[in-house]
Amino acid sequence: MEEITAPGADDADEQRTYTKLITAVSDYRRRHHRAGPDVLGPRPQGLDGEEWDHLTDAIDLYTHARVQRRLEQMRARTAAERAAILPPTSPLRRPPPDTHRPGHRPPSR
Repeated sequence: MEEITAPGADDADEQRTYTKLITAVSDYRRRHHRAGPDVLGPRPQGLDGEEWDHLTDAIDLYTHARVQRRLEQMRARTAAERAAILPPTSPLRRPPPDTHRPGHRPPSR
């Protein structure tokens, strides 16, 4: 459960989403007698499998949204720091080109 990152206290909407997700996962774990580090355990068969799929998707979407938000915050902080340090005429003051277009993949190494 600790792998599902809690949001900061300053974002009430994100806090509500996190609380709903943790409550749903905890309820699932209680009803299916799950314990241990694996959040949901192996995928069950039948209708329980559909619930497992739904919760797994919710965890993935929540995690993706948290990572995207953190990246946006880091980019904004970097741009603000660059603007504060560099003189107004510096060509480095321009923000880097946006490489996060849908379908764009960074070069593999």
